[in-house]
Amino acid sequence: MNTPFIIEQTDIQLLNTTAHIKYELSFEHASRHCISIKMIITQNRDEITIIKSPVWIPGSYKVRDMNAHQHDVRIHDMQGRPLTWKWMTKSAIEIHNPEKSDIIVSYEYYANDRGVRTSHVNRNHAFIMPVACLMYVENRMEEIHHVSIQKNEKWNTITTALSPIHEQMSDNTVLYGALNYHILIDSPIEIGNHVCMTFEVAGALHELAVITQESIDMEWLKGEIKRAVEVEYAFWGDLPYDRYVFFLLIGEGLRGGLEHLRCNVSAVEPSAFLDKTSAQGMMALLVHEFFHTWNVKRIRPIELGPFNYQEENYTHMLWLAEGFTSYYDDLLSYRCGFYSKEEYLSVLAQSHLGKLARVPGRFSMSLKDSSFLAWTKLYSMSPDQHNQFPSYYTKGGIVALLLDLLIITQSNGKSKLDHALRTMWKSYKQDGTKGFTEDEIIQCIEEECGVSIRSVFTQWLNGTDELPYQEIFSRIGLEWKEEPIAIKQEWYGDFRPFHPKKQSIFFGCAVNEEQGKVIVKEVEKNSPADRGGIGIDDEIIAVNGKRISNRNMLLQSLQSNGLTQDAEIIANCDGKIYTTSITLQPAIQYSLNVRDSITHDQEQLLEFWLHG
Repeated sequence: MNTPFIIEQTDIQLLNTTAHIKYELSFEHASRHCISIKMIITQNRDEITIIKSPVWIPGSYKVRDMNAHQHDVRIHDMQGRPLTWKWMTKSAIEIHNPEKSDIIVSYEYYANDRGVRTSHVNRNHAFIMPVACLMYVENRMEEIHHVSIQKNEKWNTITTALSPIHEQMSDNTVLYGALNYHILIDSPIEIGNHVCMTFEVAGALHELAVITQESIDMEWLKGEIKRAVEVEYAFWGDLPYDRYVFFLLIGEGLRGGLEHLRCNVSAVEPSAFLDKTSAQGMMALLVHEFFHTWNVKRIRPIELGPFNYQEENYTHMLWLAEGFTSYYDDLLSYRCGFYSKEEYLSVLAQSHLGKLARVPGRFSMSLKDSSFLAWTKLYSMSPDQHNQFPSYYTKGGIVALLLDLLIITQSNGKSKLDHALRTMWKSYKQDGTKGFTEDEIIQCIEEECGVSIRSVFTQWLNGTDELPYQEIFSRIGLEWKEEPIAIKQEWYGDFRPFHPKKQSIFFGCAVNEEQGKVIVKEVEKNSPADRGGIGIDDEIIAVNGKRISNRNMLLQSLQSNGLTQDAEIIANCDGKIYTTSITLQPAIQYSLNVRDSITHDQEQLLEFWLHG
């Protein structure tokens, strides 16, 4: 008999519980970036016990072999007598225990990777991703699991979505728990002296833990996050938790996010607090990860839970998990007030539609195949990946946008994708043990919204043709344009014209600066650079006889060349110098605007789309 896949937990469920699988975490070697881990397995009834480490992180579709940083493994019984054990695979240990005694597994874990998917420990703090460092007992994942944390004497605060076991905890050791291993590894832990704030929405406690050395305006940040929670609560109708944690990592080079059942971890650079555009991007990221609390953690593709932690879990439906979420992160950011209407339409044009337009791979692979192959495509970054396939984030978000507008126009402004998602949420609450199939998602949309979208929607999911932007946008009075960037006349003061600028050019490759050299890192298929034979890892030495030593010089030289003549480029490939002529193209600007001729009916549909 299969045990139901349970992912819901409230704090009160863990109070005063006992567990027969426990972990003790201590940090005697924090300055060496190490966590000391002791795993205690009691009520052991088997002569052979198998323990394993996950090889991937739910929500991050790549085999990572997290136990590569595990070392000094020691296994014995409760009396300290060594037990016989061996590695079965790179992530599994077989323990021979003929006495069927309780087992203690001790090991060190090196944690020196700062990010949203990894653990990081030093003398100042410990950020622990349990999925990376806590092993599980085969066939016992559904039991209650406890985690005992031995605090460093210099660390005052622990923040986690794990539930406290006792209302009164000792000064140095704190005990937390989860109803099962799935919830345990989906609950990061931060220990240190980070800044914390709390607020309530709809009776649920929300904690904000900011991990940074920067000085930021916590009250402002709390207010913006609270606004996002309120808008998403209104969108879904209720909250699926009693307590939720926002972890925010701030530091140079940090970016990205990862969703969890009762929390999320997001990372931004300090510049996110220095200008409006960067702050808007940060808030859209937080809205995105919070939206995942419903969409993907609960409304999920059927293949994503229960999980096989030892190998890839393939699904064709990351267009639902990430694509729909990528669509709603900016739309809900607009509804939160983080964007104006003009800014939101500009974000759609530049960061969604325009971004996909610069991906030749959209004609080579379908959205569903991009999802299925995420394990070797999106999460194994290639400099040529934009020529090979479309991201299910980007194209999935655009397909969700077009689907939403198709629903709105077919229903004449009576239904939209919001309504279908809320129905999926109600369905999850009736039976949260399994996910959704593609057919169930489409059936839900059609029945809830009273529309017929199966044929065109499946074509968008399976096809590689250009999506029908203009046809769909025109129905609600929007105009999509791809056109050369206009040349604007500039003036000295009021009367003196500045000399006319040349048309902005498009070259088609991205470059890095490396020790005074300009190195090609990406080349867009069928671009001027590609047709001229420029390749990845080539060094661009000169343009029209002028030595190039940085990215700005390259751009200025190409812009000065203009479109009326070819640019002569000297480059180096693998130690051999070559010369090529590049026929440049006009740079394209992408825009999505409200038509001047919008009708009253179209305007009503537009407003129905934009507002919740």
